[in-house]
Amino acid sequence: MLTLLTVGASYGQGISAEVINAAGNSHTQNNITYEWSVGEMTVVETMENSRLSLTNGFLQPVVIGFFNNNVYKVFPINILTPNGDGINDTWVIKDIEKYPDNEITIFDRSGRTIHHVINYQNDWMGYLKGKPLEEGTYYYIIKLRKNNKADHIKGFITIVN
Repeated sequence: MLTLLTVGASYGQGISAEVINAAGNSHTQNNITYEWSVGEMTVVETMENSRLSLTNGFLQPVVIGFFNNNVYKVFPINILTPNGDGINDTWVIKDIEKYPDNEITIFDRSGRTIHHVINYQNDWMGYLKGKPLEEGTYYYIIKLRKNNKADHIKGFITIVN
């Protein structure tokens, strides 16, 4: 069972419990949607909202996302294993096609831009200038624009070769 704790503008606390099952689930409370799913042979678990991001290593993780219902929703996968097996070979951002005017920038840990594209098509394989990047953690900014409004999402992606 997963217990969700939210803090509202009045700093009052609300607690709700939801059951995690193999198919995943979602729960909405105080205009925030909590979504989770059980990963398949994934290496990390990420819990993230606009103020906090926690990551733990697990073989079969529960991946939890917190989303404010008033902002854009895309779901970037935070693992890339470009080994040609057809699983996580490209960096997938679920629902990115809903925002064709998107802009993606990926940085290394030194802050250097290693990939930048407008209208990302879920096709980046973790390469820089035709060569595979080293294993490690990289950081991204996803800029989303739609109907003269804009938002951005920041996060990380781990490359495992």
